[in-house]
Amino acid sequence: MDESIRDEILAKRPEISPLLWVIFGSLFIVGVFVFLSNAFTEEHSQDTWQIFLINFIFWTGIAQAGIVFSAILRLTRGKWGRPLLRVSEALGSFVPVSFVLLLVLLFIGKDYVLPYIIEPYPYAAKEVWLAPGFVVGRHLFAFGLLFLLSMYYLYFSLRQDLGGAGEKLSGFAAWIAEGWKGDEEREEIWGKLVKLSPAVVIIYAFTFSLIGWDFMMSLDPHWFSTLFGPYYFMGSILGAVGMIIILSSYLRKHMALREYITDHQYFDISKIMLGLSMFWVYLTFSQFLPIWYANMPEETGFVIARTQVEPFATLSWVVLSCCFFFPFVSLIPRTTKVINQLTIFIAVVSLSGLWLEKYVLIVPSISHGIHFGFIEILITAGFAS
Repeated sequence: MDESIRDEILAKRPEISPLLWVIFGSLFIVGVFVFLSNAFTEEHSQDTWQIFLINFIFWTGIAQAGIVFSAILRLTRGKWGRPLLRVSEALGSFVPVSFVLLLVLLFIGKDYVLPYIIEPYPYAAKEVWLAPGFVVGRHLFAFGLLFLLSMYYLYFSLRQDLGGAGEKLSGFAAWIAEGWKGDEEREEIWGKLVKLSPAVVIIYAFTFSLIGWDFMMSLDPHWFSTLFGPYYFMGSILGAVGMIIILSSYLRKHMALREYITDHQYFDISKIMLGLSMFWVYLTFSQFLPIWYANMPEETGFVIARTQVEPFATLSWVVLSCCFFFPFVSLIPRTTKVINQLTIFIAVVSLSGLWLEKYVLIVPSISHGIHFGFIEILITAGFAS
């Protein structure tokens, strides 16, 4: 980034309203309190850990996918997306929290929401794969490796921009910029990031396939799909793109960045959202059609529980409408891709559909019927804050 542009952007950093701090801080505190108050009670423990799992999978996927989106931009040398690079990387600020939440899930919550921990499966192959020690071990290794690699990637990516501005920075940003060596180091960092990017993308695909298989697919003892891992991590990238649109719109408005985040960026990223929505529905039907027409009871049971049994049948249509039908129809015209307010609305609808998708995939495997009240709302609000 050009130093004059960097200094201009640093000068425009908005002050977050104290009211916003109070609102989001209160939501977080209330969410944590509600979770701790109900997580170990006989009446509400399953519902509490269930909504914890849904939100963990949703927000963790988006956070890590933000870093992956940045890595993809570097790999493809996508100049159009440079103004959005830092926005996508900002999503990664939740990844350290996700790692802590993973530890909570693996060491405390697994007995409440992972049925194979309580009763081992009667299949030899799955019994080995889903043995508690193996589940915990592979997730600690894979997610831990991805976490360290992602933090390493973010450190150098941020240092490339913040280097040379040490006297204008404080705290964490000043630590990143400490000892900056100038243009020579900038070139060196660029080379490191280009080499790191493929590793970030590949390990992301592997790790989040494991998360999809172990924390969603395997909740049903009889059902499996080799496509489920890609289905989950590609859906997370779709969610990250939607979040980038929302955050960049806020920053463009409040930091006067229209000169840098232009309609061209929104046109291109809206095309990516359209393409990912189409790929999401392709993966959905690539799983659905073979299962449905093969008509094997051990596979169709999973689909029937979500497409033929209410209220999940209706919710499945809502998910399909939010994640595909509405974005597809809305983003086909050229004009809608550059009308900022409409693009934000489409992104919000898509994100809502992706969250509801996790609900529909997880809940029927753990409990019967729908359970959504103040506990679920407040814990979800705590995650979002």
